[in-house]
Amino acid sequence: MASFVRRAGELSQKVLPTYKAVYRKVKPQVVNTSRYVAKRLGPPLQRSSRYLLNAARPHVQRTTSVIAAKLEPHTKSLKESFNRRLLSVAPGLSVTRQTEALTEGQVPEAAPEEEDDFRERYIPLTRKSVIRQLMQKEDFLTAEEKKYYEDFTLSLDSAIVNKYNGVLQELKNLFDPINPDKDTIETRKWNPRERQDSEFWLLQRLEDLMEKANFHELPQPIVERAMQEHEVGDGIRVAVDTTKYDVLKFWALGREKIPVTLPWYRALFQRPKTVKPKLYYKRIVVAIRFKRDQKLILKSFKEIPVNSLEMILPDGKLKIGKFDKRIFTASVTLATLGVIAKVVTVLASMNVDWTLMMTGVTGLLAAQRWTSYKNKRNQYLADLSRLLYFKNVANNRGLLALLVDRAEDETFKQALLVYTFLLANRPASMLDQRSLEMSPNELGGLSRLQLEERVEQYIYKVTGTQVEVDSAEAIMLLKKFGIVSEQDDKLHVLPLKAAMRNLPQQPQSLVARASEGDIAEGYDRDVFAETEEQYEKEEQVQKRVGWF
Repeated sequence: MASFVRRAGELSQKVLPTYKAVYRKVKPQVVNTSRYVAKRLGPPLQRSSRYLLNAARPHVQRTTSVIAAKLEPHTKSLKESFNRRLLSVAPGLSVTRQTEALTEGQVPEAAPEEEDDFRERYIPLTRKSVIRQLMQKEDFLTAEEKKYYEDFTLSLDSAIVNKYNGVLQELKNLFDPINPDKDTIETRKWNPRERQDSEFWLLQRLEDLMEKANFHELPQPIVERAMQEHEVGDGIRVAVDTTKYDVLKFWALGREKIPVTLPWYRALFQRPKTVKPKLYYKRIVVAIRFKRDQKLILKSFKEIPVNSLEMILPDGKLKIGKFDKRIFTASVTLATLGVIAKVVTVLASMNVDWTLMMTGVTGLLAAQRWTSYKNKRNQYLADLSRLLYFKNVANNRGLLALLVDRAEDETFKQALLVYTFLLANRPASMLDQRSLEMSPNELGGLSRLQLEERVEQYIYKVTGTQVEVDSAEAIMLLKKFGIVSEQDDKLHVLPLKAAMRNLPQQPQSLVARASEGDIAEGYDRDVFAETEEQYEKEEQVQKRVGWF
């Protein structure tokens, strides 16, 4: 046994120096390799995790909302039983009483801003601008490719238009039973079940269409906070009762900051850092339906402030501000006390004139505050009227055509950028070759993440806007046309002339396509004129809701 221990000690003395020597030699290479891997894989992993988070968030929110709806009765019963037990032990410590102790107008603790994590996918360039920018980019396209590039874009645009024709027709058919602006003769009666089915599937199709048009749906917590009672101006508070709606959805595009400029006399007494820029949505779409109503209203607006979503809704309440309300209440109270004191002194045959003076001053102050509130309220309603008149873009069926046209535009721009950047990723020696001499294996060679990163950098360089490019749909579309192929996670494309042969040829210019979204409806009333009785009924229904 002693010999065995002695041999083990000798072996350990031989192994330890060898281990230390190996460790000293291998450690720098391992550290450098790990740093290199982290440097190379860090940004793609971050992009992948962000992409998975954005893709999974709607499903997680939908699942959590369903679970919360199912658990709400059980949690409510548990809460009530807990309150009863707590009241029996210590009255006054009820959870319900503590929650009801919130003052009127106090906003509960806000949920985290989901929109802060969202990056816009809207490409702020028109189709013609994208084509021009790509053709003018140096060392990007060959002289032969520039000659046929416009024809290729027209063919690609025509193929995308054909793809969306069926989508528009399906949306029109689904919207027909619930269209509030329908002015043709009703040929059949729709029962409530058919209307509900049409509304459900229309909203499902709209969600897919909005995603393709690069709109994003506003999360429910943000909508609920926007509808709560809040200040909208100096001395005006507004609130919207969301329980009146069965359907209330918002989709937004282009969240941008507009700097606020102060007059020189206000800038002298106010710090520049205290002036916060205003946030606007470039485009916003709302879908609403009141309870016990059978029609779905679709509206689109432009340049709407983020904190003024209630202005595009047909129903709301205006209230006097808290400060003005306190002054008005105090003034009325003092004026009332002055009147009572004056009456008492007169009845007691006491000549005290200061009570009459106090009554007059406080009464004038109350009248001034009430007049100021009415003027501010009228100004807010005037601003609301101008917003609804000048900021409205499209409604109902016309909006469907406009959204399909915008989805076509965004799909076209993404597909064109994907193909062009893959085409331009080639050796510099190939710039002098003809299109027929190029091999698809030499064109492209980028992974999806590398491609998206290059397109994002290009858009930021051209527009100064940081957008998140999702090339999945564009790659899938180009694969269906046989223009893009994928080998070992690397994307390759056909040369320009070969790609043109795979696309349908249709003589349609981009100028003609640009006017397709400007659709207005409701001007054919000379054929099916509405009666005065119908107008009166609609007016009676509309008087039930409104700003008051």
